[in-house]
Amino acid sequence: MSVTQPADKELVRLHRRACTDMAARMRLPRWDQLDARLRAPLDDRLVRDLLGRVVEGNLEFAADLSGQPIPAAVDVGDDPIAAVTESIRTILTVVSGLETSAGFAPTRRDQFWARIAELTVLGYDLQQAIFAGAGLDDILIDRLLGVGPSDLRVWPDLEPCEPAEMTPEDVVLARFGRNRGLQLVPEDNCAIGQC
Repeated sequence: MSVTQPADKELVRLHRRACTDMAARMRLPRWDQLDARLRAPLDDRLVRDLLGRVVEGNLEFAADLSGQPIPAAVDVGDDPIAAVTESIRTILTVVSGLETSAGFAPTRRDQFWARIAELTVLGYDLQQAIFAGAGLDDILIDRLLGVGPSDLRVWPDLEPCEPAEMTPEDVVLARFGRNRGLQLVPEDNCAIGQC
């Protein structure tokens, strides 16, 4: 008889939530925004670069979980939005086949937390660059703040900074070298890309 590891099942659920949050954001960028600059401190990078990192991170994690070689450089091609969507399908398929009843090794848990953090923060970076989106997922922020390891790093590995305020969102963003940018109001249709 195996013992169920609820913490590991929760990690899988949180990862799925972070993936579906990013997938939902893929409806927002317009083609003319793919070469838009990200907001400071990432303003030396483009939306296209961010989407490429999402694809790369998802495919690296999927390869590692399935025992495959890590793919070389990832080319998102002419349709990075489709590449992100496909990479999310790939990682969700691989993760759905994992056995959680025996529990994950600590390094595997750290990998899940790293993907959850990166997808959450890059989703925020995307929303800031294209001026559309519904903000940060409260459950993901709560878990990253309360349960997630404090030594996580996300692309492009910025040094932590002081939070502008002590809200959970500000504390998590500061941990990854970001300050809160635009406050998008979900009730405003333009804020969620539905103008």
